[in-house]
Amino acid sequence: MKNIIKTICSVAVLYAGIGATSTQAADDYKFTILTQTGIDNTFWQTIKRGMDDACEDYQVDCQMLFTSENGNLQMHLQNLETTISQKVDGIATVIVDDNLYDDAITRAKENNIPLITINVDDTQGASGSDRLAFIGQNLFQAGYEVAKGLLAGMDKGEQQHVLLGLARPGESWAEDRIGGARKYLKEAIADGWNLTHETIDSANDISVTGQRICQYVLGNRNTTAVIGSAFWFAGAGECLRDMGIKPGEIHMAGFDLVPILLDEMKLGYVDLTVDQQPYLQGYLPIQQLYFINKFGLSAYDVNTGKALIRPEDVSSVEKYIALGVR
Repeated sequence: MKNIIKTICSVAVLYAGIGATSTQAADDYKFTILTQTGIDNTFWQTIKRGMDDACEDYQVDCQMLFTSENGNLQMHLQNLETTISQKVDGIATVIVDDNLYDDAITRAKENNIPLITINVDDTQGASGSDRLAFIGQNLFQAGYEVAKGLLAGMDKGEQQHVLLGLARPGESWAEDRIGGARKYLKEAIADGWNLTHETIDSANDISVTGQRICQYVLGNRNTTAVIGSAFWFAGAGECLRDMGIKPGEIHMAGFDLVPILLDEMKLGYVDLTVDQQPYLQGYLPIQQLYFINKFGLSAYDVNTGKALIRPEDVSSVEKYIALGVR
């Protein structure tokens, strides 16, 4: 089937959908993936690539709904409610607030619309929501591993001060990741590390996040490490260089494989990142929703991983990033 990319802008929602052509598949299933981010989010374009490929493989009609701005939860909720009213054959969505989406998700269940969460789940999992399954990273554990991996390259005998960048205060994905990092740092202190840490609202914009981190470092010259809850922390590389800070003087780590982060890793300003395999977060929900509709199979949880990527790994993953699948 030939895919047609549809991008529709309106006051309420920005759509970026993949629709079937007039030659519809025999099953004629319609699936929708929803996110609370804008279409310019590099990470979510990889999820979209996974969705596109699955929709092509299973010959189904799919669309991805973005919000017109990053983090607009009310617009995301509105998109979810509209999708449910359209009686699609399956939905995959994020849950970035434990309470906001409960009624809508329950309504999807009452209307026999299978709904899977991807990327971000209710913090209580299945007990906190009527969703069928979760496909994504264990966010808390990933945050723990980031802190552990970063400190492994630092000197336990020296005084360390770690800045934790919370990109979206109150949203579960960011809180969980930073919560996991905090847990490891507390364990390190108990293990004898001379270590302090502080958390700031670092925002979810490359330039804004970079400036906030650099402003913090200017006022706290004892800062030796930065952990970001996503990839935006990498925006600090440029202003750190402007401040005269050399590679390795401040260790940085965070999440996802995006070009700016890998560029900063090559320059020596990022020590490691975590790959949560977003392609699978787009492909697998479509596959599961297809099997649920076609064969009556059950949904199942998938942990898409927490692989640590370091500078020596960049060359091996770049070719896949260029393909849009990492």
